[in-house]
Amino acid sequence: MFRGVDGFEWTQIRTPVPHLPPELEGFRFVHLSDLHMRSYWSKGYDELIHRLEQSPPDLLLITGDFINDLHDHRPGLRTLKRLIPKLKSRLGTHAILGNHDVDLIVPDLQEMGVNMLDGRRAVLESGGGAKVEMIGLGGIARDDLDVRFIAAQPPKPPGTLRIVLSHFPDHFRRIGPLDADFFLAGHTHGGQICLPGGWPLITHDRMPRRYSKGIFRFDGTWYVVSRGLGYASVPVRVNCPAEVAEITTVRGRAT
Repeated sequence: MFRGVDGFEWTQIRTPVPHLPPELEGFRFVHLSDLHMRSYWSKGYDELIHRLEQSPPDLLLITGDFINDLHDHRPGLRTLKRLIPKLKSRLGTHAILGNHDVDLIVPDLQEMGVNMLDGRRAVLESGGGAKVEMIGLGGIARDDLDVRFIAAQPPKPPGTLRIVLSHFPDHFRRIGPLDADFFLAGHTHGGQICLPGGWPLITHDRMPRRYSKGIFRFDGTWYVVSRGLGYASVPVRVNCPAEVAEITTVRGRAT
């Protein structure tokens, strides 16, 4: 893949969640990460808009890096404003920033209808009394993680689906007390340029390389790392296609 996101993969995952309320059986959320918007438009964005219009998920979650250019966010922001307001979901779009983002874009994202969760906890009513709780780990830099914020979170209420959003996968090591059902992250791009078979050469993360993309089960939590939609640095992907992940929760025992 070069420059555009045409031909991105739409990954569909069904995940059993122990003690899931019956009302959340079949709850669907889409995870986007690392859009790295630049000044140009890709036909792949049109496909993403179309798919979400045809079958809106319950929730849209974005784990950072909206913009690519670290020094001038304005060209990418113009493209972002063309995309984000057209992405449909029943309970809205909720997000955190990434290390390529600047705080200056937060008001723009809020104007686009994005609920920013950096260093915040939010609870949504999904219907029938069931609740979805989102906890956003704040901090544009990895070392900005506020462990006091994690320690201050209340125990997960019964009948609640708890989702933690983090830009950096290696923050997973710090979220054990949160008892999360899902941990969503990005940042690695799955390696972006990989050997045949998808083995990443560089991940910019401290988790083992085999955990730089995909979904795994650790300590009662689904650990999900997106390959991302965009490109960092050189706009090329090799053996690591761009990705949008659609996750559906089902009742049952997770192994």
